Amino acid sequence: FGDASVEYERVWEYAAAIRKYNPGSTAVVKVDGIEKPPPLFQRMYICLQPCKEGFIAGCRPILGVDGAHLRGPYPGVLLTAVGKDGNNNIFPVAWAGNSETWTWFLELLVRDIASVASSVTWVHEKEEEKEVTYMSDRQKGLLDAFRTVVPNAEIRFCCRHIWANFKNKFPGEIYRESFWKAARSSTKHHFKQHMEAIKGLNIEAFKYLDAIPPCNWSRHAFGTSSKSGMLLNNCCESFNNVLRDARSKPILSLMEWIRRYVMKRCCAKRNGLKSFDGVIMPSVVKMIHNGVLQVSKMKINQAGLHEFEVDDDGDTFVVNLKNK
Repeated sequence: FGDASVEYERVWEYAAAIRKYNPGSTAVVKVDGIEKPPPLFQRMYICLQPCKEGFIAGCRPILGVDGAHLRGPYPGVLLTAVGKDGNNNIFPVAWAGNSETWTWFLELLVRDIASVASSVTWVHEKEEEKEVTYMSDRQKGLLDAFRTVVPNAEIRFCCRHIWANFKNKFPGEIYRESFWKAARSSTKHHFKQHMEAIKGLNIEAFKYLDAIPPCNWSRHAFGTSSKSGMLLNNCCESFNNVLRDARSKPILSLMEWIRRYVMKRCCAKRNGLKSFDGVIMPSVVKMIHNGVLQVSKMKINQAGLHEFEVDDDGDTFVVNLKNK
């Protein structure tokens, strides 16, 4: 590898090698001009079999999808789908180079996930007829692709991207604070409170956010099948940051760099877990400890054998341990 023009001549060879030496993997090359040679390369999609199986077996059913610009003599776009494992580490699942055709990418991705869904033991309880949840930065082409390929899937918008656009129209700390409180609200009551606060600041700011369905950006309206309250597409942002220098490489050098990165990362994470003792991931243990500290600040009043009133920062909740 190294010479860009030579690498484009070898894309078929590379795709065949991926399929041969990584059985079950998907490597698709799309070209134009088959009937009238020479063929013109359009795009390449890669999804390794261990990535398919690893996503199903050890990740929450939520994927961040994003595109990043390629540099070099033949600029294009690198599309990626990245999940999060049980310890909240990024887990790359699929990638495609020199393409901004989201429908094509999503069709292949959905097919790959479905191909192993019934043959791999899910780490979480699988809910029948539930699709993977997807998160994006609201790119228009991607939103159209979601409606076409996965019309019934839950779609989330990265709140950092929403805020970046919102603050251009309504800058200021008070808007920032109110926006993030609305996004992080875990109950409809609190969400309405924070939206009313925004309405009191500026009716146009309220209308701007009210036009975005809460199920796309506020935690209280998210479905439960994803097992995640993720508000940011930081898994893709982290992966794109890792690929910052590699995005200047020619097509096959880029694909091979990603393959080796994923291989080495999975190996390192596997070896790291050998020293781990327990059934709950370290990041989850930390969350539980933080929750215990937060609970210690609450005031609890027993109302019955199993019922309690819990006062938390001015709010009161009823907790029934028997009917939890």
